[in-house]
Amino acid sequence: MLTTDEQLDQALARVRQLETDAQASASLLTEATANNERLITQVTELTADRERLVADLATARASIDSLTQSQTEANTRITELTARNQTLEAAEQDLEQRASKRAAEIVASTGTTAPVPVTAKGDKQTEDLVARFKAISDPKAQTTFWRSLTAEQQALILSSAIAK
Repeated sequence: MLTTDEQLDQALARVRQLETDAQASASLLTEATANNERLITQVTELTADRERLVADLATARASIDSLTQSQTEANTRITELTARNQTLEAAEQDLEQRASKRAAEIVASTGTTAPVPVTAKGDKQTEDLVARFKAISDPKAQTTFWRSLTAEQQALILSSAIAK
C-alpha cells in the first residue's frame, strides 16, 4: 500500500495531467471554433458568388433570347430586301431592253447603219478622247491636240469632265 504522501503525489500528478489535458482541449476547441467561423465566412461568400452567377446566367439567357429575336428579324429583313433587289434587277433589265430598243429606233430614224458605240458608262469615243487628252502632259501639245478636235469632240470632253 501507498503512503498518504505517495497517494497525494499521485493525485497531484493526476491533477496536473488533467489540467494539461484541459488546456490542450481548450486550445483545440478555440482552434476548431476559429476554423468553423472561417468556414462559415467562406460558405457565405460562396453563396453570394453563386447567387451572382445565377443572376449573370439569367442576364445572359435574356441577352441570347434578345439576340436570337434580332437575328430572326434581320433574316426576315434580308429575305425581304433580297426579294426587292430581285424585283429591281428585273425592272432594270426591262428598262435596259426598252432603252436599247428606243436607241435602235432613233438610229433607224436617222438613216444611219453604223451602230453607236454606247456602253452603260457612256460613249466609247468620249472615253478614248478623254484618255488621250489626259495622257498629254505638255501644255503646248495638249493645246495643239485640243485645237485639232471638232467642237462636238471638245463638248464631249467638257461634258465628261463635268459629269465626273
